[in-house]
Amino acid sequence: MADSEHQHEIVFMGMVNVNRDNYLQGTVDVWRCRGCKRLFCDDKRYGEPLKASVGFESIPDDEEWAVLTCTTLKEVYMNSLGVRPGKKITHACRSGEVHEFAVGEDFSLSPPVANPIHRLYLVKDNVNKNIEAGYYRLSMPK
Repeated sequence: MADSEHQHEIVFMGMVNVNRDNYLQGTVDVWRCRGCKRLFCDDKRYGEPLKASVGFESIPDDEEWAVLTCTTLKEVYMNSLGVRPGKKITHACRSGEVHEFAVGEDFSLSPPVANPIHRLYLVKDNVNKNIEAGYYRLSMPK
Protein backbone atom coordinates (compact mmCIF):
# COMPACT_ATOMS: atom_id res chain seq x y z
CA MET A 1 0.00 0.00 0.00
CA ALA A 2 1.56 3.30 -1.02
CA ASP A 3 2.21 5.83 1.75
CA SER A 4 0.37 8.55 -0.23
CA GLU A 5 -2.86 6.50 -0.08
CA HIS A 6 -2.60 5.59 3.60
CA GLN A 7 -2.24 7.67 6.77
CA HIS A 8 -0.18 5.57 9.21
CA GLU A 9 -1.47 5.11 12.74
CA ILE A 10 1.78 4.16 14.44
CA VAL A 11 1.76 2.43 17.85
CA PHE A 12 4.56 0.98 19.97
CA MET A 13 5.00 -2.76 19.36
CA GLY A 14 8.06 -3.72 21.40
CA MET A 15 11.82 -3.59 21.38
CA VAL A 16 14.90 -5.52 20.45
CA ASN A 17 17.68 -5.47 23.05
CA VAL A 18 21.28 -5.79 21.84
CA ASN A 19 23.65 -7.25 24.45
CA ARG A 20 27.40 -7.68 24.74
CA ASP A 21 28.02 -10.73 26.91
CA ASN A 22 24.78 -10.12 28.88
CA TYR A 23 25.30 -6.32 29.19
CA LEU A 24 22.78 -4.14 27.39
CA GLN A 25 24.43 -2.03 24.66
CA GLY A 26 21.33 -0.50 23.14
CA THR A 27 17.79 -1.09 22.01
CA VAL A 28 15.77 -0.75 18.87
CA ASP A 29 12.25 0.47 19.59
CA VAL A 30 9.84 -1.19 17.17
CA TRP A 31 6.65 0.56 16.12
CA ARG A 32 3.92 -0.68 13.79
CA CYS A 33 1.11 0.88 11.81
CA ARG A 34 -2.23 -0.46 13.06
CA GLY A 35 -3.62 -0.34 9.52
CA CYS A 36 -0.99 -1.68 7.13
CA LYS A 37 1.21 -3.47 9.73
CA ARG A 38 4.35 -1.78 8.37
CA LEU A 39 7.24 -1.64 10.88
CA PHE A 40 9.23 1.43 11.91
CA CYS A 41 12.38 1.42 14.05
CA ASP A 42 14.23 3.88 16.28
CA ASP A 43 17.68 3.12 17.76
CA LYS A 44 18.86 4.01 21.24
CA ARG A 45 22.51 3.35 22.15
CA TYR A 46 24.34 3.88 25.43
CA GLY A 47 26.69 6.82 25.35
CA GLU A 48 24.65 8.74 22.79
CA PRO A 49 22.08 11.42 23.64
CA LEU A 50 18.43 10.75 22.90
CA LYS A 51 16.97 12.47 19.87
CA ALA A 52 14.41 15.18 20.51
CA SER A 53 11.80 13.21 18.59
CA VAL A 54 11.18 9.66 17.52
CA GLY A 55 12.24 9.39 13.90
CA PHE A 56 10.02 7.08 11.94
CA GLU A 57 12.28 6.55 8.99
CA SER A 58 10.82 4.67 6.07
CA ILE A 59 12.43 1.87 4.13
CA PRO A 60 11.42 0.69 0.64
CA ASP A 61 8.50 -1.75 0.44
CA ASP A 62 10.79 -4.58 -0.76
CA GLU A 63 13.07 -4.32 2.29
CA GLU A 64 12.81 -5.58 5.86
CA TRP A 65 14.10 -3.93 9.03
CA ALA A 66 17.25 -5.51 10.42
CA VAL A 67 19.77 -4.76 13.15
CA LEU A 68 23.39 -4.65 12.00
CA THR A 69 25.87 -5.41 14.77
CA CYS A 70 29.59 -4.62 14.64
CA THR A 71 31.32 -6.53 17.44
CA THR A 72 34.85 -6.01 18.75
CA LEU A 73 36.41 -7.50 21.85
CA LYS A 74 35.35 -4.44 23.90
CA GLU A 75 32.08 -3.19 22.37
CA VAL A 76 29.07 -3.82 20.18
CA TYR A 77 27.88 -1.06 17.90
CA MET A 78 24.40 -1.53 16.48
CA ASN A 79 22.01 0.23 14.16
CA SER A 80 18.77 -0.60 12.37
CA LEU A 81 18.44 -0.40 8.60
CA GLY A 82 16.44 -1.72 5.68
CA VAL A 83 17.79 -4.83 3.94
CA ARG A 84 16.85 -7.30 1.22
CA PRO A 85 18.76 -10.17 -0.40
CA GLY A 86 21.27 -8.80 -2.90
CA LYS A 87 21.44 -5.32 -1.36
CA LYS A 88 24.89 -3.77 -0.90
CA ILE A 89 25.54 -2.22 2.52
CA THR A 90 28.43 0.10 3.31
CA HIS A 91 29.32 0.21 7.00
CA ALA A 92 31.93 2.29 8.83
CA CYS A 93 33.16 0.67 12.04
CA ARG A 94 33.98 2.89 15.03
CA SER A 95 37.67 2.28 14.28
CA GLY A 96 37.20 4.01 10.92
CA GLU A 97 37.41 0.83 8.83
CA VAL A 98 34.86 0.82 6.02
CA HIS A 99 33.36 -2.44 4.79
CA GLU A 100 31.01 -3.18 1.93
CA PHE A 101 28.77 -6.20 2.34
CA ALA A 102 26.25 -7.99 0.17
CA VAL A 103 23.14 -9.34 1.90
CA GLY A 104 22.62 -13.04 1.20
CA GLU A 105 19.35 -14.90 0.64
CA ASP A 106 19.49 -15.97 4.32
CA PHE A 107 20.29 -12.37 5.38
CA SER A 108 23.92 -13.23 6.08
CA LEU A 109 26.67 -10.78 5.15
CA SER A 110 29.45 -11.48 2.69
CA PRO A 111 32.32 -11.33 2.57
CA PRO A 112 32.72 -12.40 6.19
CA VAL A 113 35.04 -10.22 8.27
CA ALA A 114 36.88 -11.89 11.16
CA ASN A 115 37.37 -8.80 13.29
CA PRO A 116 35.19 -6.91 13.95
CA ILE A 117 32.40 -9.48 13.60
CA HIS A 118 29.38 -8.21 11.64
CA ARG A 119 25.92 -9.80 11.76
CA LEU A 120 22.39 -8.97 10.61
CA TYR A 121 19.34 -9.85 12.70
CA LEU A 122 15.83 -9.38 11.31
CA VAL A 123 13.74 -7.16 13.58
CA LYS A 124 10.52 -9.11 12.97
CA ASP A 125 12.19 -12.27 14.36
CA ASN A 126 13.58 -10.55 17.46
CA VAL A 127 10.84 -8.25 18.81
CA ASN A 128 10.85 -8.43 22.63
CA LYS A 129 13.95 -10.62 22.56
CA ASN A 130 17.64 -10.16 23.30
CA ILE A 131 20.29 -10.36 20.60
CA GLU A 132 23.52 -11.59 22.15
CA ALA A 133 26.23 -9.99 20.02
CA GLY A 134 29.19 -10.29 22.40
CA TYR A 135 32.55 -11.21 20.94
CA TYR A 136 33.02 -14.34 23.04
CA ARG A 137 29.56 -15.70 22.19
CA LEU A 138 30.01 -15.06 18.46
CA SER A 139 33.58 -16.37 18.25
CA MET A 140 33.03 -19.66 20.11
CA PRO A 141 32.94 -22.76 17.88
CA LYS A 142 29.48 -24.28 17.49
